Amino acid sequence: MENFQRDGREPHAHHDVLELNLHSSEEEYIGSSEDDEDFIIPAKYVRITTVAEILAHRIQLPISSSSEEVKLDPRLVSEHLYMGSDMEFITQPAASLEEGRVYELLALVQSGIVTFPEHILPLVLFSPSLISALRSVFNDLKVIALIPAKPNSSTADPSLAQYGTTAEVYEYSGSEPGLRLKTRVKQRFKVIATWIDEYENLMARVKILPEKSLSPMQPWLSSKFIHQRTSLIERAVLENSWTNYRNSLDTKVSPLAGWVLQQFDCHSLAARVRLQIKKLMAIDDSSMELVPTEPHSLSFWAANNLLMDDEGRLKLLEEDNIIYRLRTVLELISKRHVFSCCVCSVPIADHTDVILICSQGTSLFFNNPRTAQVRKVMTFRQVQNIRVVSRPSVEFSWFPGYAWSPGECSSCRNHLGWYITSAATKQMKPKNFWVLCSESLQTETIAKSSDVNVKLF
Repeated sequence: MENFQRDGREPHAHHDVLELNLHSSEEEYIGSSEDDEDFIIPAKYVRITTVAEILAHRIQLPISSSSEEVKLDPRLVSEHLYMGSDMEFITQPAASLEEGRVYELLALVQSGIVTFPEHILPLVLFSPSLISALRSVFNDLKVIALIPAKPNSSTADPSLAQYGTTAEVYEYSGSEPGLRLKTRVKQRFKVIATWIDEYENLMARVKILPEKSLSPMQPWLSSKFIHQRTSLIERAVLENSWTNYRNSLDTKVSPLAGWVLQQFDCHSLAARVRLQIKKLMAIDDSSMELVPTEPHSLSFWAANNLLMDDEGRLKLLEEDNIIYRLRTVLELISKRHVFSCCVCSVPIADHTDVILICSQGTSLFFNNPRTAQVRKVMTFRQVQNIRVVSRPSVEFSWFPGYAWSPGECSSCRNHLGWYITSAATKQMKPKNFWVLCSESLQTETIAKSSDVNVKLF
């Protein structure tokens, strides 16, 4: 879903390098569909989904000939169906790499993107040598290394971060154009060394980092408390209710006060994080089911969706202990956020305008299969000071059942994102929403206790 060119030209050579650039937002709006009769995705862009997959993932394909309203399945968005119908699954999944062990992996440099475990990243590659190396990966570990470029690094010669993540390749297609991949981010690592191999591909020696959940309060927890906590956790997860669990953290089972334990108990912190997420983004109860409850998964989910700059994300990526990661997340999401145009600073949206329509969260990665452009975007219910500049198109739509139209700042004409609209028959729910580029926005955090603004981007 981009402003596609239709002149038949092949992708430029600069897309063949290892670096995944977030391109400039100043683009020409080309490629609106001439077919306005129906905005449902053409069959050639929809991956054929088997009955088993639909049952296993409870995926509802939003294609219907009736006039009934169909709610967009948030899990369907993370399928990235726009990547094509010829994608092949890698039947044998990659095994988790051993924590503390050093591995040599094929690496990709990411400019402007910091990934966290359990997120989906779609990729398109054109370099013949890189494609050849990746085909070997399919038959080996099935894992590659994703290394962020440091903020403000030159795209011609980026300075690499010391920490990154592994990504499992689970689906691919080698048909033209290029090699299309769907990868699932798996584990954090520290970069030991990098070098260019004889085929001019970037290689990295990385050490897989552990995930620690030990509380510094652990020596003061009695065996009775630990046994009771385990039972209460199971019930809290089952009922999605943490009141009884939080009330149990008292001096009856520990010499420490309950409020002290709550500051260093990962399950109590996770419950507080979910509560703040619901308040911050005004997410309804049904959408909250998409937000993980398990502390490790929640810490990564929240880290990816936090409104913070890449430097802050990298610091969060370095953190081994889940408790301190959750505490950092909790501190950041307890503030109000507002969005404005990164060029002219005209107001665009408030944090309560953010809408959750994908199981991956409110900050998503998408790709343009023709040009390999990786976009990080946010989804909004409504915005202000943005105007639509072309007719809707369904070509390579990121959202099955929807069309898209480019949107620009009404003040300075800076490209901000896209207006997503339902089919002409009004079948989809929600009927419309906005998808805005993270690099086109600046975000300000407004502290509750004062009117002082802290700029994050």
